Order: sequence, then structure tokens, then C-alpha cells
Amino acid sequence: MIDGISIREAASELGVSVQTVHNRIKSGALDGEKTNTGWRVSARSVEAAKKTPPRKGRPWHGETYLLMNGPYEVMTFTYRRETDSFAPGEVVDAERAPLGTVTREGRGKASGLKTWWQHRSIPGSRAGMDEKLRSLGLEEPSQIPFRNLGLSLSDQYWIRPADHALRWEDVNYFQNDFGGAEGDWDEWLAEVGLSSPDNTSEGVLPKRWLCRGSERILLKGHIPWTDQQVYNEAVATALHGRLLAPGDYVPYEVQRTEALGVVSACPCFLSPHEEYVPMSLVLEAERRRKGETPYDTVVRACVNRGIPLKTAETQLAKMIVCDSVMANTDRHLRNFGLVRNIDDLRWRFAPIFDTGNSLWCDKDEGAVARGDYAFSSHPFSDMPNRQLMYAAELGWFDAGKLEGFADEACEILAEGDLCRWRLDYLREGIRQRIGAVRGLLS
Repeated sequence: MIDGISIREAASELGVSVQTVHNRIKSGALDGEKTNTGWRVSARSVEAAKKTPPRKGRPWHGETYLLMNGPYEVMTFTYRRETDSFAPGEVVDAERAPLGTVTREGRGKASGLKTWWQHRSIPGSRAGMDEKLRSLGLEEPSQIPFRNLGLSLSDQYWIRPADHALRWEDVNYFQNDFGGAEGDWDEWLAEVGLSSPDNTSEGVLPKRWLCRGSERILLKGHIPWTDQQVYNEAVATALHGRLLAPGDYVPYEVQRTEALGVVSACPCFLSPHEEYVPMSLVLEAERRRKGETPYDTVVRACVNRGIPLKTAETQLAKMIVCDSVMANTDRHLRNFGLVRNIDDLRWRFAPIFDTGNSLWCDKDEGAVARGDYAFSSHPFSDMPNRQLMYAAELGWFDAGKLEGFADEACEILAEGDLCRWRLDYLREGIRQRIGAVRGLLS
């Protein structure tokens, strides 16, 4: 090819990545051929491509994508809607790939990529999803994030179609507004399928993101038969405020909305340069050692990522103690974890969040009448007092700060329409949990 230029020269001329040039050659958008010294691209076809402006907007359909982490290229993959299947291609930056999607040898994992994407999608069990899928003409919830490039407010990952010249700074939700005006809502799933981070909100409970100036606020609802989960988040915030430093937890407040009812509201705890990595993914790279407890494995995983041992034990102790006071039954490997900076790849602990399934909110009238305070703890032991024994680093703990907390908690819970009737039961239960914590940690 007489007028051929190198792949890198073509990428520089077009202002795209090397991988995009390869993809355009494959699709026929650019003329190229492979020689003994590598690929050569027709200079004429590059000049013609430069005169054709890139397609704008966020396309809804496509097959070949480049997985991005902020401005960084990670890997190419192909998605087939007919089979809801993923086929990873070239891995460009294994270090910045989602944990569990690249093998130790540096190759993309189809199963890991699909699992990661499914957790990125709204679960089909969320109320209203069947009707929403029908209205969008889709079959699976995992197809919805393709409508907004997979963008999220839980990390910096997104997908760039192979034939689009999109920039991270122009599309991300941390720096660009989305959705309708606050208060201009009719139902929880209204923005799903549009350009909204609601497309990538994990969990069964109803959720919506909103822009409030430069802040990004997550609203979360509750199960139909009780609003206690919403008020529990506010109670947990009061507890955390007594015992912890501000950066150790995500603060929640209760809000009443005309269309959505009573909701909890909390700010996004990430910067535009960070990703939340649930502990389930952190542990993907750790092999459980013989005789090692789940707690030991978590601590080792944190230390292996540069977090000092004392810091790891302190942060885990804060979560364990506060969950014990709250009688939290739903601390699992996806709602606690680490935060990674996508630029320097340094790790820190994620603040404590998601404590709504606590304070015996699942107990029925019979259990309340019997004074049944039994509950199962997680994730290190299903026996609350045994799990509490894993709280190894307690230099931060001041039992005196729990004085009066049971009464403060009940003042908050008294505002709930569906949990007010059980206040005496809850007050006694919280006092018992405080007594257990004091007794075991003294």
C-alpha cells in the first residue's frame, strides 16, 4: 500500500484510540492491510474519515464496544442481544478492569464480564420491572444499561461504541446533569431506559438518583408493608454520628415526596475519580487459606491492596459494632467494600452505608408481642455475639456516647406512619443491643 500510514499515526490523525482504528478497519470504515511490519492504513481513507464528522449522542444499539474506566480504555467486547451474551476482545488495561473480568494471564473473562454487567443492572425482581421492560421493548434488565452507555454513579465505568468519538468528560453523570427537575416525578422507574444512572441502580428496593446543584443524591424507598427501613437509615446516621468520624459513614435523611412517598436520601460518596468495589469482587482475587476465617480473608485482601492492618481492623470493627447495635440482618459482601482511585489505583475503605434492614423491621405483630429480639448477623457469623468478637481494634469506641441513644432512635422512628405502634418494643431491643455491646467489648 503506497500511501499507507501506521495504526498509531491514523489514530493520532483521527483523534481516536488505536483499538478504534482496528475496529474501523474490521468494519470496512477504513482501508488497511497487514504487512510484515504491522498494519498499514490508507492515508486517503483516513483523510476521508476526517471529513466525515463523528456521530453524536448516545446510541441505543450497537454490538462492539470499548469498556472504559473514566478516560482510560480497558477492553473491547461484543454484546449479542439475542442471547444476552458477552464476548471479550483485546484487554488494553487489565489493572483498571472491573475485578473478576480479567484472568491472571490478562485475558478477558466472558463469564466474569456478564456477571459484572448483571450486577450493574436493575434486578428483575424490583417492583414494576416487567411492565417497564415491555414498554421499552426489551427482554432482560441487563439490556437497559446499553441505553445510557452503562454509566453509573457507583464507579467510572462506561461503554463506548466502536464507531463513536465520545469523551468521558462529556457523558459522565458526576459532572453532567441528568433526568428531570427535582419534584417533577410520577413514579420510581420513570427515568429507567432514558439517560439516567437509574439504569444501573442495584438492589430490590426502589431507587432514584437526582441532581441537586453539584450534588448527586440517591433516594431509596421501602417495602410496601412498612416504612421502617427508611427511618432505620436515619437512626443509623444518628448512631454513626455519635461513634464515628464524618468520613466513616454515609449520612441519610428522611424526606417526604408527593409522588414517591417517604424516602431516605443520601449523597453519592464517590468523587469523579473513584469507583466503589464491593467486597465480593475484592475477594475474587483472594484464595481462602486453610483454617482462615472469612474475617481473616477480608483483612488479608485489604492489606494486599495497601491498606494498613490497623486501618483494616479498625474500619471493620466500626462496621461490626454499629451493625450489632442496629441489629442489622443484611450486611453482605456487596454493601460493604473498598473505594479505588482510577488514576493512581490506590485503595481506601468505603464508608458504611445501607443499614435499612435492621431494628427487627421484619418482625410481625406476634413476634413484637412475644418480645422476640432474635436476629441473624452477617457477614462473618450469623450469631450476633460471635460476630461482635471479631471487632479487634477498638481504640475509637467510647461506650459513653451511647447514653440516650435508644430514646433518640425512637424519636426518629416515631415519625414513621407504619412503625410508630412498635416503639416500646424497639426501645427495649435497642437497649438490649447496647447492653450486649458494652458487655462484650468492656
